[in-house]
Amino acid sequence: MNTQIEQVSEKMAAAIIASAQNILSDSRVAVNPKTGKNNLRNSLLSRDIESIVRITESGGIVINTFFGNYLRYIEQGRPPKQGKMPPVDALRDWALKNGLSADNDTLWAISYAIWRDGYAGRPILATLEKEIEKSWQQQWADELFFCFISELNNYFKS
Repeated sequence: MNTQIEQVSEKMAAAIIASAQNILSDSRVAVNPKTGKNNLRNSLLSRDIESIVRITESGGIVINTFFGNYLRYIEQGRPPKQGKMPPVDALRDWALKNGLSADNDTLWAISYAIWRDGYAGRPILATLEKEIEKSWQQQWADELFFCFISELNNYFKS
């Protein structure tokens, strides 16, 4: 694989991270309907997104993008009174960050409220998928095409 294709692939990976962070900052998508606030902007979830570009043995390009494992809970939401209550130790850091008491009674009350009321899911990955598709159509497909054509031209010149 030539370096030009690798550079475009790295640029695509960086753009995916930027798009994901923009989505998490976008109040139309990421606002918590219960509080009316976007608590995903500048969150740990937003800061910990990673993308890794891998070239397969057959020469294919794979871009893996990794999010915190709790994104699935944000995405799918939670119906009221379903499943177990969230564990209080999972809420401790969040409570401290938000200036709340981290004693067991407070954490239990938060956990119970989450279980009792549930919460609506937020379509982070679905929105990201649309953004990636749009970027592919508008920019990335052409850039990669020209890289491949350049590589073919160089091959036939030699």
